[in-house]
Amino acid sequence: MQENKLLASVVLFRELYDEGRDIYDVIGALIKAAITFEKKWAFNTTEATQLLETTFGFSIPEAVVRTTLRNRLKNKENILSLDNGVYSLAANSLEEPAELTAELKKVQENQSGIFQDLIKYVTEHSATPIKEVEYSEVIDSFSEYLLDNETSGKCSNLISSYIIDRQNHPGFKDALNAIREGFVLYNGVRYSPDLNDLGTWKNELTIYLDTEHLFNAAGYNGQLFKQLFDEFFELVKEINGSGKKYITLKYFQECKDEVEKFFHVAELISGGKLSLNPAKTAMVEILKDSQSRADILEKKALLYSELKKKRIKLEEQDNFHEDPQFVVEGQKVLDDLREEANKQGRPFDEDKCAHLLKLFTKINCLRKGENSKAFEEIGYILMSGKSYTHYLAFNPSIRESERDIPFATDLEFLTNRLWFKLKKGLGDDAYLPKSLDVVAKAQVVLSSQINNSVSEKYDSIKQRLNKGKITRQDAEYIHHELRSKAANPEDITPETVQDKLAFLSNDDYEVHLREKSALERRAIEGDEAKEKLAQIEKDESDKRRRKTISKAKTERVVSWVFFVAFILCFIGLVIYFVYLLRIDSDSPLTVTGTIISVLVSFFTILNIKKVKSFFDGRYEKKVKDASR
Repeated sequence: MQENKLLASVVLFRELYDEGRDIYDVIGALIKAAITFEKKWAFNTTEATQLLETTFGFSIPEAVVRTTLRNRLKNKENILSLDNGVYSLAANSLEEPAELTAELKKVQENQSGIFQDLIKYVTEHSATPIKEVEYSEVIDSFSEYLLDNETSGKCSNLISSYIIDRQNHPGFKDALNAIREGFVLYNGVRYSPDLNDLGTWKNELTIYLDTEHLFNAAGYNGQLFKQLFDEFFELVKEINGSGKKYITLKYFQECKDEVEKFFHVAELISGGKLSLNPAKTAMVEILKDSQSRADILEKKALLYSELKKKRIKLEEQDNFHEDPQFVVEGQKVLDDLREEANKQGRPFDEDKCAHLLKLFTKINCLRKGENSKAFEEIGYILMSGKSYTHYLAFNPSIRESERDIPFATDLEFLTNRLWFKLKKGLGDDAYLPKSLDVVAKAQVVLSSQINNSVSEKYDSIKQRLNKGKITRQDAEYIHHELRSKAANPEDITPETVQDKLAFLSNDDYEVHLREKSALERRAIEGDEAKEKLAQIEKDESDKRRRKTISKAKTERVVSWVFFVAFILCFIGLVIYFVYLLRIDSDSPLTVTGTIISVLVSFFTILNIKKVKSFFDGRYEKKVKDASR
């Protein structure tokens, strides 16, 4: 619920900032509103900070609130007086912020409409029925998703597909982007040690790129990932453009080893010695148009050339284990993480985990174990797009305190952080980085989930083939089909999203493909197989038709329930207002007669037959469409 309150508040924060005010003026306006909303006429700094959290869900540093109270509301606007640490209104009253209140209400109503539409979409497209008691969980997941706290929670695939599907609806994308833009501003305030430093970057920071970002720099993971990386890189260039190089981009030897292994595998695939994992979109791009080993080596050379051009260098230091107090990796940590994974029913990849812990050790060593500084002062951080990396970075077994800056973060956080720090602004004429675009986020999240699913299915058919549980012909057919399902983010559009969502929702996808493959082969040999293939397709069509008709019946029942509820509410309101307006001389018979007259007039106008015809018509149309 706190996140839901925050959704409307961050949009309000953005609107106030867009009016040309600076951050302190915005916070001042919010404090004044909180004072009038809560009718708190005297307070200390701590209470003012709590007022912002209670009213708007904002957790603003007390130092920022103190500066706002003193410099803006007391010294500049003269509406507060200070006595023994207690602020009180200098005037007898403070005007109700009518315009701000109206704007907040408008935003809340708009978001409420989106919430209802989301529930409808999730209900219609969920593989399993969504109960009414689960609606609040879906809304909470949506809020977390928009605020960048969750991308793998409940219904995240449905939330992503909903955003992509609705992106062209009037005002929809702007409403969600306003939340994300406002949240960047709020987050910047929340984590900035000194707002007076906005517009400049004064500290040295080394950002280590994980392997996928090395590929993103060269465009091997598709155009959207390249655009996201290029925007981040342009902000780094701007910070470094003043002469001193404040931000350095590097990569560890482990990442170089992964790149070398990646291209070696590409050579083996090109030579027919290995099969292609279709989920590896960078591998697909490298192999495209590569006719020989020389073509692949050329693409590797182009990658290193691009890194050199962007001054992304290999970290040459290698003495990261000399001081044991900074070592993060170890068998005990691995055992704890394995036990945690087993309790949660998740697979545990010890090699992947050990690899990431080694990188965390390097970051911790470079920081000399000082992890609780402000982000601008932390000095070193790993930038990774892998969800498991972020999971480990925030895991209590590794991150000792919630105040500690994690060893790893993502490109989106860094882009938004640098963008805010450079005081880019959020006005209509301001350039917004792609990382703030909610559709781009949805495309990235959904493509990641699809490719993970493709990779899991690919590994499964390899294991089954090796154990002799499926034929090579079946394996080749499934592999071909999986290649068509892997996707770069830009491939997921309103036209393709339902097909992608269906793939994610189909747990029996491999079984379905094997049956279809077998029947297609047999169909070549005789009409009997063709008839069975047609029967499978007919059964699938009948299943979809029955599901559609069932949903249509449910919608008709729900429509009647809401209609009856509306009638009952109207009758109740009529009775209430008649009794409210009656005078002492009115007899009970007169009151009853008035009520009956009003209701008879209402039902004459209402024409229940037309309502029934409308509901039945909608139902029959959906049944007819499903039968085509």
